[in-house]
Amino acid sequence: MRLNLGAGSLPEDGWVNLDAADLPGIDVVHDLDVFPWPFGDGAAEQIRAFDVFEHVDKPLEFMRECWRVLAPGGVLLIHTAYWLSPNAHTDPTHKRSCTEQTFDYWVPGTYLHERYGAAYAQGCHFAKIDVHLDGTDLSVTLKRA
Repeated sequence: MRLNLGAGSLPEDGWVNLDAADLPGIDVVHDLDVFPWPFGDGAAEQIRAFDVFEHVDKPLEFMRECWRVLAPGGVLLIHTAYWLSPNAHTDPTHKRSCTEQTFDYWVPGTYLHERYGAAYAQGCHFAKIDVHLDGTDLSVTLKRA
């Protein structure tokens, strides 16, 4: 399964599209701050979370749930507000913005994981495949370890 979190008005063909709003093309209506999500352990080979991470109330739990739902070796694609982008501060529903190091809390071998990973990651670990600016936002690709 390929899971598209926070699909909103842009559902993707060939993906299971999830959103909190029951919009056209949404396959699963669910609030991402309610755990567990309605998917089994290891059910997805890919998760797409575009313009979602900056909105969730519980980012640590969000990452743990992505890890749980991904199959070993599964890929997590995140597109999120970059801290230096005007977009990060324009949307009144944004709860955070990110830097290139934000997701290091879940990547073994990084300073942030070594310092805080036991509390933040609680057993969910990713390999960092790519982190780059995509226009004025941050694009992150992680692989479930």
